[in-house]
Amino acid sequence: MKKSLCALWLLILLPFGLAQAAEFKLTGRTSWQLGQLMVNGIPFVIDGQTRFKDGLDEDDLGGSWVDLEGVVQGEQRLIREVETLEEKDQMELEGPVAQGRIWGYVTSDDSLAPFEGRWLELECRFDGMRLSRCREDD
Repeated sequence: MKKSLCALWLLILLPFGLAQAAEFKLTGRTSWQLGQLMVNGIPFVIDGQTRFKDGLDEDDLGGSWVDLEGVVQGEQRLIREVETLEEKDQMELEGPVAQGRIWGYVTSDDSLAPFEGRWLELECRFDGMRLSRCREDD
């Protein structure tokens, strides 16, 4: 309950710039569009604080399946850590659930519906296109 209330306040305060930053986590295939790193059409920012793991660098990111961790500050999604992964059938995500999506992913079974409007950590199955069986991560 306490975590849910904190997430709700964060969603309310972020648009007004009253909250400093919210952490996010997602997995997905990256692309470069107009000089911006994108996952599912959502832009992310690489800056001087971004850490690349396992010898990865910015030039390796186009088309890579990666795990991104970072913070949202205002309208920017600042990447703090990037790690390459092999595509799997399980995915851990942390972020906002809005309009039946999280980080651009939709479900095949409406398992995101109970989390609508919340910022939280989820574990979901992934079939290569859509999520399913999403549940709150403990």
